[in-house]
Amino acid sequence: MRPFRYSHYYVGAFLLLTIWAFWPSYFAVFGEASFAHHLHGLTATLWIVLLMTQNIAIQHRKRQIHIWFGWSSLLLVPVFTAGGLLTTLVTLQSEGPFHDMFGVRLATADLIGSILFCTFFALALRHRRDVQRHSRYMLATVTLLIGPSFARLLTNNIPPFKIETFAELPKFGQAADASLVFTIVFLLTLVLWDIRNRKPAVPFTLALVGNVVMYHGYYTWARSESWHQAADLLATLPAWLVCLVGLLIGIVASLYGWQAGMPRQASSRDKIRVSVLAE
Repeated sequence: MRPFRYSHYYVGAFLLLTIWAFWPSYFAVFGEASFAHHLHGLTATLWIVLLMTQNIAIQHRKRQIHIWFGWSSLLLVPVFTAGGLLTTLVTLQSEGPFHDMFGVRLATADLIGSILFCTFFALALRHRRDVQRHSRYMLATVTLLIGPSFARLLTNNIPPFKIETFAELPKFGQAADASLVFTIVFLLTLVLWDIRNRKPAVPFTLALVGNVVMYHGYYTWARSESWHQAADLLATLPAWLVCLVGLLIGIVASLYGWQAGMPRQASSRDKIRVSVLAE
């Protein structure tokens, strides 16, 4: 039986929750948002829709459609990564109380998240012939969005975390704490479920470790003076260079994953051994 028969419903629900979470700060002021935020928002939405479509296709045995969308992911991932890094650049270049309190620290999570996204995607390609591992690594990419979406959901919509004045900005830190706890509990549940059912537990374990690492930077070394100096330096980079780096990272991840997932060809030594055994 194919794994995660209903995951497209869960991923779709997460997409609706994300739209709700970012509605006041992005969708409600859509025309005022920067190109970087538009690119990041569009590619993130397309990625979630792609995962939903792929799962629907494979559950209905439409393998060719699943493959077509798989090919399209090779183009989407580099653009998604470029949009993510460009949004990080905008965050570092912004000014104001939120930037001073959280902006530079959040940039660490964004940078680590972009690398983890490409890593999970490369591993999904590498294991594309193993449906259990492939599906889990693909879903692992979405787990990197849980924390940011949950934190925005709290600060934009849910008392007592809702922020309505500058004086209430410290509430974002509390929302980040709550989103971290929620993400860890959710991923730990998935890991334990896989262990109990004797399914590959490595993908969601890596997702759990990756999210912890992402938040670890936010809570620890992102507070250091050395990181703030590095952030000031990164903020001076031109947007075209950041986009180019993002595209290259995404392309490398796609190429590596695709090549690593190719069927292993028997070496000359292996062929000799088979020939000897046959005789």
